[in-house]
Amino acid sequence: MSEIKIHIFHIGKVCVAPELPFGGEHYSELKASGVLDRKSKRLWLPVSAYLIECAHGNVLFDRGWHRDMSPHGVFERRAQIRSLGSLPLYFTNQVVVESSAAIDEQLAARGVAPVDWDAVLLSHLDCDHANGLKLVADAKKILVSKDELRFAENGSPVNRIRYNADWWRGTKMQTFDWNGLMGSAGRSYDVFGDGMLVMVNIPGHSKGLCALRITGRTGGCADGRLREKIVGADAALRHRRRPRGAEKVARVDQGTESGAELRCVHRQPRFRCQTGRDYIIKE
Repeated sequence: MSEIKIHIFHIGKVCVAPELPFGGEHYSELKASGVLDRKSKRLWLPVSAYLIECAHGNVLFDRGWHRDMSPHGVFERRAQIRSLGSLPLYFTNQVVVESSAAIDEQLAARGVAPVDWDAVLLSHLDCDHANGLKLVADAKKILVSKDELRFAENGSPVNRIRYNADWWRGTKMQTFDWNGLMGSAGRSYDVFGDGMLVMVNIPGHSKGLCALRITGRTGGCADGRLREKIVGADAALRHRRRPRGAEKVARVDQGTESGAELRCVHRQPRFRCQTGRDYIIKE
């Protein structure tokens, strides 16, 4: 397999109640909404996206917030309510997207234009992953699992608040069926059919949530062996120690079902795991 480069972007930050990332087995949707917490108790977490340069071109995994969440690079309440389309969702997620931090702005600074995006892969359709989808609408293809779209549009009272179809309506987003058996759920999708990029279903946080398994040679792989990396979206594994050069920010541990699924995918040698709420690693 050819060399792969992975670039990590942080698309602003989100302020949430501790129950949302750390509720675990005793998770409560009411507590996770943040309506019961003082502002001083909330956590600021990074929101991540990943550009993967490989033989198949430029592939983007997740994309974070839309610029209209924070038009002037600061916290803007009314703008966020308009962009989310929901007052309850605003109370749960309060956001700052700094100037030049939206995904299209950061990629443009690297010289990557919208027409250069060969594929956009969505781990799932929560607001911090799908709200910015229209910023990458010119990508050649946009993919999400069929299970995730069905789950997002199932009409349940919670999901009517949690998801907003306006985030993806009018884009070229397509769904995919599972074509492999990877992971303990036995559902995966080989994006290009060569094992380089595989979407692995890790249900729990949402029905169709996917981690991305990346297999290839990195620039630092002098021995020529293949290396594998998991990008775990919102199913996180905690590091025991903060990586050198990382800023002190909280980690998400979605801990129950999706976290267990991710551990099953992760039980192989030479794996490294990166999650959507990981430490901010300085390149």
